This record gives sequence, C-alpha cells and structure tokens, in this order.
Amino acid sequence: MADLTAGDQRTKVERPTSGFRLFVARYAERKLSVVALVVLIGVVLVAYVGPFFTPQDPFDLAQIDILDNMLPPGSESMTGMTYWLGTDDQGRDLVSAIVYGLRISLTVGVLSGFLAVIIGCVAGITAAYAGGWGERVIMRTVDLFLGFPSFLIALICLAVLGRGVDKVLFALVLSQWANFARVIRSVAVIEREKEYMSAAGGLMLPRHRIIFRHLLPNCLPPLIVVATVNVAFSITLEASLSFLGVGLPVTEPSLGLLIANGYEYIITGDYWLSVYPGIALVVTIGSINLVADRLRDILNPRNDQ
Repeated sequence: MADLTAGDQRTKVERPTSGFRLFVARYAERKLSVVALVVLIGVVLVAYVGPFFTPQDPFDLAQIDILDNMLPPGSESMTGMTYWLGTDDQGRDLVSAIVYGLRISLTVGVLSGFLAVIIGCVAGITAAYAGGWGERVIMRTVDLFLGFPSFLIALICLAVLGRGVDKVLFALVLSQWANFARVIRSVAVIEREKEYMSAAGGLMLPRHRIIFRHLLPNCLPPLIVVATVNVAFSITLEASLSFLGVGLPVTEPSLGLLIANGYEYIITGDYWLSVYPGIALVVTIGSINLVADRLRDILNPRNDQ
C-alpha cells in the first residue's frame, strides 16, 4: 500500500506555483494562442533578421534591374536569380520588398505604441493622482481627442506636416495617446482608494515613489492588453495612410505602400503585387490580436473561461 501511494504521488502532475510558470501554463491552455505566438515570433524574426538573408536590397538601385519588372512568381532573371513571389513594376524582388516593408511596419507600430503608452500613462496617472482642476483639464482634453476618429486625426496631421517616418510616428502617437490615458486613469482612480495607497500616504513617502512603486505597477495589467492591441491598430492605421498616399514615402515603403503600388495592376491580372503583401499584413495583425486576446483573458480572470 505504501508503494502504491508513493507511486501515485510520483505520477501526480504538480501545478506550477511561480508567477511566470503559472502565466505560461495558462497561456498554453489555448492551442490557437500558442500558434499565434509562434507565428508572431516568426514574423518578428523575419522582419529584423530576414533583411540579412534576402536576395537583394530593394532600396539599392544598383541591385535592381528595371528589365525584370512585373515578372510573375517563380520567374528567373537573365542572371539566373529566381523571383519566388515575382517582381513589382520597378523590378524589385517581392520577397525582399515584403521583408523590408514588414520591418518598417512593425517598427512604426511598436515605436508609436510605446510613445503613446508613455504619454498616456503620464496623463492618466497625473489626472487620477492629482484630482481637482488638473484632472478635469486633462480628461476634457482626452475627451476632445476621443471625440474624433483616430484615422481622421492622423490624416489631418499628415496633411499638414507631409510624408515621412517621423511625421507618421507623430501622427500615430497624437491619435492614440488618449486611449491609454483613459484606461490608465480609470484603473488608477480605483487603485488610489485602496488601503495600500492610504498606508503609503500615511508613511509620508515621496510622491514619485508612491506613483512609480505602488500605483503604476497595479495599473499595468490592463494597460499591457490595450498596448498589445494598439500595436496591431497602429500597423493597420499606418498601412491605411500609406495606401492613401499620405503615409510613408516611396523610398521607405511599408506593407501598406506595397499594397497600394500593386492595386492598380490587379485588374490586369498581376495579383501578386498586392496579394502577397496583403497576406503578410493580415498574418501580422491577426497574430498580434490573438496574442492580445489571450493576454486579456489571463490578466483579467473575469474573462477567463
């Protein structure tokens, strides 16, 4: 009997107890989310490691032959190079163009989301902690920005500033910071009324220590989810702006600009110019959204099934 009991104890599966292991275990409960995470990691690796292995640099005119323009997928050039996804109207290898465009799209999306999070956190935490007229001024400004569609704000901003990576970043941050400010403020208002905040105030701790050591860490879980979703939204927004010709310049084409460049050729049957960049864009945005959806379920137990 003792041996049987010991055997049962050995075969019993232990539940992870540490925070990180528990997080990984809960995330792995949904296979689709695991697949999405693997795909997302693959997309990031392709975007930032792929340019070292692409057949050509699509922005180097010395490597591009205009005579190879509009070649269908699987065609070979006169030099023996195989264009697996074809070439565009400028003779650029579409595989190389997609890899470089993916890197630009991801960089713009992540960087704009990071800057918007910082500005939104500062505004939201300040509004929640300060209260009074300062909170009213900040939140009325947030309401003003949220009263207009993000796309419209970014479009007007770029119409005034012109095209360029820095201008697109500014437009995306300007159109999104209010979302983060609203989220962080709503969470911080609840947290500031809890006992640990009263205890920190009773100990006469410095204000910056109360905010950064006690208040902000407890506001991060919902912010992480919103930030992840907003990266996908930023990529979509930038692609839409570039498709309309007001986003990134032709010298730094993102996936949206690649789709726009091939749009006029779809009716002639040259589908690959827009379809393959479009697939890369859909895979990127879809994987980010699925990962964000699982993070929401884990960080908010009420949404977990």
